[in-house]
Amino acid sequence: MKTSEELGRRERKKLMLREALIEAAYNLFEEKGFEETRVEDITDKVDVSSRTFFRYFSSKEDVVLDYQEVEHDEVIVALRARPNGEPILTALRRAVVEVVHGCEMGSYGLDSNRFKVLKHLIRGHPLVCARNLERTQARKQLLVEVLAGKMGVDPATDTRPGLVAGVLEYAYSAAYEIWKDIPDGAVMYSKILDEVFEAVESGLNYPCPTVDA
Repeated sequence: MKTSEELGRRERKKLMLREALIEAAYNLFEEKGFEETRVEDITDKVDVSSRTFFRYFSSKEDVVLDYQEVEHDEVIVALRARPNGEPILTALRRAVVEVVHGCEMGSYGLDSNRFKVLKHLIRGHPLVCARNLERTQARKQLLVEVLAGKMGVDPATDTRPGLVAGVLEYAYSAAYEIWKDIPDGAVMYSKILDEVFEAVESGLNYPCPTVDA
């Protein structure tokens, strides 16, 4: 029978191998491109078999989305920690921007360089986008439940938590469309994301000038 120390050592080795696979994958995505990187290229870098890779990930896409799951989980934690009585969109904005900025700075166990690759792949690569959409519904459901809890309403009969949750996906997408065309490093994604949220909070029903016929 394995002792607790032996089991602990084995788990640490598994975590180290998992991190090594992720690091190798992201390095290759940057060097070669996502499409050109094969699973065999990743495992060669770590000197393990493809079979070992598939014990940890079902595909290359899952290596990318592993980080997305971390970001989502941290947003939920940050949102739950927001003060009671805070307007719900403000609470969501502050929680999300705090976490995204942390990801950019290397918090939550994430590498700041990988964050850039992650965003570009999630928004720009068809296979990664499709795989991410598969996971979106479950993540959105949890977000709706947390928002509803803070609002003190039943999401089954009140549509507002779902509407607020939808704003998050809009904000992510709108911020990325602006950020991707800015020279690398000139402006942080989290800053643009905050500005998008600010615009939504202020209201997007901008007045238009009257044009005479």
